[in-house]
Amino acid sequence: MPRTRIHIAVLFYGMLTAAAVVWGILKNGDVVQLFYHPGGVVPNDGSWTVIFWGAVSGIVFGYGIARLSQYTVRRFTWSRQMHIEFRGLLGPLDNLDVLVFALLSSVGEELFFRGAMQTTLGIVASSIIFGALHIGPGKKFLPWPFLAAIIGFAFGALFWFTGNLVAPIAAHFVINYQNLHFINRYDPSHHLTGKTL
Repeated sequence: MPRTRIHIAVLFYGMLTAAAVVWGILKNGDVVQLFYHPGGVVPNDGSWTVIFWGAVSGIVFGYGIARLSQYTVRRFTWSRQMHIEFRGLLGPLDNLDVLVFALLSSVGEELFFRGAMQTTLGIVASSIIFGALHIGPGKKFLPWPFLAAIIGFAFGALFWFTGNLVAPIAAHFVINYQNLHFINRYDPSHHLTGKTL
């Protein structure tokens, strides 16, 4: 990924994080509250046990979704075509590019869409908006906003259940990290005659 793309990602996700912080201050007067779900299932006392199990659940969930995503690329034409489009859009990625992009997107998007938006508008509205903002530049990206909305709902459920943002941030990071590496290394263009859904 050219360094200018990294700079754009830093700027974009920095602005998204800043918007979340402003939202949190205006809503609660306290930025720290962005990290906690007010009605979480697990009582959130900020203990290391809660944080640890949130991270573990996010990593396991994220890895499962990444594996499922990779399976669909190998199995279904619509997913393969979208994968090829992403390869063309992103260009070659090195390990640092993948790490930076996965980290910035997971933290920035989860602070904004879950920490700020979900606690204000609810899980359904925040998931739909999250999906709608993942519209791609061409018709081969049409499945992406629908998939993003479903994943956004799952991230919101993780946030609600664990009571903090550690689980959705971890899940989001693992999904992006695994899938960006997969996009970079796997070229399915010679398999376009596969099955469709």
